[in-house]
Amino acid sequence: MLNPEKKTYDDGQAPFLFRMEIPKMLSLLAERKMDAFVPGITDLLEGGYELKDGTKALSAEEKIERGKTAIAALAAYRDAKSAGNEEDAKIAAKTLKENVAYFGYGYIKDVNDLVPNVPLTFYAFRVMVMLGGYFILFFIVILFLVYKRDLSKMKWMHWVALLTIPLGYLAGQAGWVVAECGRQPWAIQDMLPVNAAISKLDVGSVQTTFFIFLVLFTIMLIAEIGILLKAIKKGPENN
Repeated sequence: MLNPEKKTYDDGQAPFLFRMEIPKMLSLLAERKMDAFVPGITDLLEGGYELKDGTKALSAEEKIERGKTAIAALAAYRDAKSAGNEEDAKIAAKTLKENVAYFGYGYIKDVNDLVPNVPLTFYAFRVMVMLGGYFILFFIVILFLVYKRDLSKMKWMHWVALLTIPLGYLAGQAGWVVAECGRQPWAIQDMLPVNAAISKLDVGSVQTTFFIFLVLFTIMLIAEIGILLKAIKKGPENN
């Protein structure tokens, strides 16, 4: 359980109010090694840890500065090309190539903007995983009962199965929250943050498309519910 008072940088607050740990498990999952180092949020912002290639990781501030250099180099390259100055274009291209890996950081105003919504991502991920575990257990039980008993006469299991249906949608939405919120602030990792990924589409076009889909899917939903109700009223066919 996360500590809501914990800030991004080390402020003396414990990161968790309560936790159960499996030692070295994250290292095994992330790197397939029991003693591997997995950087956390503070590590990613402050840098200084050793990367796989033996170099030291840059801090967020350093990445932002190199990103600004890359953006300026791109602008200089375009200007030089427009003016027909090939020598300056080559210099700008060289600078751009050296810093392009951090291009997107040049649009970041505050290092804390690099941190996604931790509580939302943290809990959504656990909801997704726990429901996934529940589904596996549920189908194991179903397979066991199918071979050992007459499942059609087990009314309590019918209710369990019926109540399990919306959990599938909940797990899917929790996974979507993890994917969309956990990748913030990036539209393209390290290259394009969402604050710079501005669409040129007109607002009216987006609204029109949205309402078309809304009407179509509402009609399909009504038709599907009607078909389901008709089938339920008819009941199972006798063989």
